[in-house]
Amino acid sequence: MRENPDKPIALIDMDGNWLQWGVRLNEILLRLDPSFPIVADDRRTGWDDLAGPGADPAVLREAMNHPDLYNGLEPVPHSVDAILEMADEGWDVFHCSTPTWSNPGCVPGKLDAIDQHFGPKWVDKLILTHDKTVVLGDVLIDDKGIITGAVVPTWKHLIHDQSHNRSVTGKPRMTDWREWRGHVYPLLGAVSV
Repeated sequence: MRENPDKPIALIDMDGNWLQWGVRLNEILLRLDPSFPIVADDRRTGWDDLAGPGADPAVLREAMNHPDLYNGLEPVPHSVDAILEMADEGWDVFHCSTPTWSNPGCVPGKLDAIDQHFGPKWVDKLILTHDKTVVLGDVLIDDKGIITGAVVPTWKHLIHDQSHNRSVTGKPRMTDWREWRGHVYPLLGAVSV
């Protein structure tokens, strides 16, 4: 049972959604192998489209598990302001992210990013899960186009537009964090503020 059923819950994915994870991955890939055939974020055609033809899978694996992958990630433009605005407007906002358990820097990096951009009180609002369908919420803002899991989710999925999710159709999509109100309130059946 929800403590406050009148307060909507927003679940906000982190990597690629409000943090520029792909930029850091590409930096590390090129550091490990200057000739690595990276796929620029704006050219990715699928969630796992991280390397071009002839890529060495061992280099990709090393980059994915590099302890610096999650350190000092920069936010997507306007994302932090938008998330803080949601909280100011009465939303119960949680960061809901899938961890990479094989990367020792993943969880500390996510916690540090939240602390750096939102403050220490927000660190307690991190949910780490490999199945977002089991997390209670009203709206999930995520750059992953299709999210499946053990149950039918309580939340409605708002796709944060990225090149890798453009093949997914029939779902609401947000291209700019400054437009969040016009996307999330209609999902609740409410008029935006």
